[in-house]
Amino acid sequence: MTTPARPLTPETVSAILRDPNSPLYPSQMTVFCDHCGTEATGDYMVSEDMTRAERLGVARKHLVDNAGWECDDNGDDFCPECAATPAV
Repeated sequence: MTTPARPLTPETVSAILRDPNSPLYPSQMTVFCDHCGTEATGDYMVSEDMTRAERLGVARKHLVDNAGWECDDNGDDFCPECAATPAV
């Protein structure tokens, strides 16, 4: 079972960064809506072992779980407004 992505508190980030055994580090990522260009930028904890696609997946999962975005298997991302609009 995976833990849902959620915003990290400053205290949590600080604890992770102080742990010398933690492979996690903060990374700022931006996801763009493929329909209208809306940007969603956030800081996420990722690790060096993750591929670029896996790191992006952390941001995408957070947006789907918490911000109303839709992300499909083709790699397309849609902001809440565009996700609610049927494709023409």
